[in-house]
Amino acid sequence: MRKGLFLLIIGTFMLDSARAQQAVDSMRIYYPFGYRYVLPDYRTNRRELERFIGSVQEAFRKDIIERVVVRSGTSPDGMSEANERLSARRADSLEAYVVRRTGLPSELIEKRSEGIAWGMLRDRVAQSDMPYRDEILQILDHTPVWIFDDRGRIIDGRKKQLMDLRGGVPYKYMVREIFPDLRSSIAVSLYLKQTGQPVPEPKRDTLPETPAAPDHEPKPAVRAPQPTVPAVPTVSAEKPFRPLLAVKTNLLYWATVMPDFNSYTFVPNLEAEWFFADRWSLAGTGNFAKWGYGGAKWFGISSWSLEPRWWLKGDGRFRWFYLGAYGQAGDYDVQDGSTPGSGYTGNLWGAGLSFGAAIPFSDRFGLEIGIRGGYRHAQVKGYSYEAPDYFLNVETADDHWGVTGIKASVYYRFGRGSNSSK
Repeated sequence: MRKGLFLLIIGTFMLDSARAQQAVDSMRIYYPFGYRYVLPDYRTNRRELERFIGSVQEAFRKDIIERVVVRSGTSPDGMSEANERLSARRADSLEAYVVRRTGLPSELIEKRSEGIAWGMLRDRVAQSDMPYRDEILQILDHTPVWIFDDRGRIIDGRKKQLMDLRGGVPYKYMVREIFPDLRSSIAVSLYLKQTGQPVPEPKRDTLPETPAAPDHEPKPAVRAPQPTVPAVPTVSAEKPFRPLLAVKTNLLYWATVMPDFNSYTFVPNLEAEWFFADRWSLAGTGNFAKWGYGGAKWFGISSWSLEPRWWLKGDGRFRWFYLGAYGQAGDYDVQDGSTPGSGYTGNLWGAGLSFGAAIPFSDRFGLEIGIRGGYRHAQVKGYSYEAPDYFLNVETADDHWGVTGIKASVYYRFGRGSNSSK
């Protein structure tokens, strides 16, 4: 009888402890590749954030929160050390977001940076019908993250074997279909049972697939003081940098290199670009030079162009590759020095397509490389000089198909958001 009563008491205590550790609400938010900041407008983030933040605010008002656990993970693509740093930064970012939106004291938030989400990757693979699934599972189940030789040097590992398997076909599938879901942070709120408040039923559709078990005993109830200070201000670092306007200059023209790859004299030039609608921009360029060089030589050009562009990534940051279409108009005057005072002049216009890439050094500074190709029509008026007059010798036209522009431009961007987002 006493033994049975003792077991009943112990069982009741263990049941209460287990229920106190139950996650009563959770969410999963997603990130684009390489991002650390919370982006409410990405995928389903806004719906999840609003629902979860509302649950935390209600529980905080009732003073029944034991803690909020923030778990962060990344996908295997990229360098391992960089992934670990990214995972930790995402946890910091999500903690700041929760504190700002709820006023919850930071001591009630526990962060767990879990690096590469190998367990979640295995679950996704096992649930999929991807090619070579069983071979992938064999590697995930039996290959260590790192394999060392007798001298302690890394010679192989789980990621390398995944990338090498079947010529990389299954790895490319995972990069495309599975890895985006691994770039996530999970926040779980735990309520205290000691208050006597009924604990809501967990929302099954948003709980993490493989929740990590608590690694320590429940903390005593913490009665968090209600905030008496003004609301925590918005942290600007939470917003990735978004450019609005850029100014540029083409270094090749300053270095005397022209689209025909001949060298004349330096050409001052300036370009401005306006960014809008996440993946569209409009660039306007002006070039001007009219002076002598190299003794009897003379080079003059005055041209302007407009170029709408479409950026491949479409994330509102306008980096890397773009496609464009341009129109150009201007005039020129060239003397090669063979006959002093003689040369060619005329008007020109052209149109075509462009392709290039913006390579960022930081949010604001970077290098843009590009090439233009299409059609250019130019009047050709040959003239000679016999003091004190110029005489027209020939008048014709030049119709050119091919490369019409090259660039290697440095740029500076004006915009809104963080100065440090990568």
